[in-house]
Amino acid sequence: MTRMKNNNVFVLAQKEAADHLQDAGFLVLLATYTVIVFASTYMLGSLAHDDKSVLLSSINVKMISQFTPLLGIVLGFDVVVREQQSGSLNVLLTHPIFRDNILAGKLLGSTLLIAAIVVFSVFVAIGTLLIFYGLEIGYTELIRIVVFTIFTFFYAVTFLGIAIFISTIVKNSTDSLICNIVIWIFICILFGAILKTVVDILTGQTSNEGILITQLLNLSPLHHYAEVVTGRADFSFMGVNVEPVIGGIFDTRYTLTKCLTEFWMNIIVLIMTPVILFIITFITFLRRDITL
Repeated sequence: MTRMKNNNVFVLAQKEAADHLQDAGFLVLLATYTVIVFASTYMLGSLAHDDKSVLLSSINVKMISQFTPLLGIVLGFDVVVREQQSGSLNVLLTHPIFRDNILAGKLLGSTLLIAAIVVFSVFVAIGTLLIFYGLEIGYTELIRIVVFTIFTFFYAVTFLGIAIFISTIVKNSTDSLICNIVIWIFICILFGAILKTVVDILTGQTSNEGILITQLLNLSPLHHYAEVVTGRADFSFMGVNVEPVIGGIFDTRYTLTKCLTEFWMNIIVLIMTPVILFIITFITFLRRDITL
């Protein structure tokens, strides 16, 4: 029974990934994302850098942090609602497949696809620097790039979790896409500016280092990702700018262990947020009436 259940999950995951790879819209977004990573890395690589590794500091983390969430959104915004609208969920449930198999398979397929895309984008960025600027990559830099890839994966999966959760509670794909795009704009583009404005109006406090601003920043996954990788508090438009003491895992003046110890709370939030979102999504999906 357990083997059949696992087979169902893997078959559904394979189908989910294949469906996305055959979708023209997704392929266009993937190509656009690849061009953005290449162009931003190429331009940043032409600038002079101090203190930190030229290779690591040439990776445009800000650009990656703003556009990677779109991959999670596109992969997850209609995962459930699309199947419900088409009646596929009812058909699937007539087979010996449990509800949790369906959602687990879709989550696994989308998550593996995100992992592959994140790894590919890092290869594009590093390859650009190696080919066009002849930069060398050492063992220390390689380890930090691997850690960066892992954190970027969890950051992207957070938005996948948000997208799939919304997909389980809305009535149609259009509403789901709109909600997800609004959330992306709020978190990745406007959060810092809105936060500073609201705090200024309520308290008259304009300092970037204010306690209230610091506490509210913890609500944003972008904040935790930015701190872990670069030590900066925010990457959003006109966001909170405070010069960091430790420039995240890319700061080679400090050991990787020191960096990870310094930002352990941000790391826990980055890892646990998608896990919590997936649990909430499972509970919501299993309790919901999906009959047409």
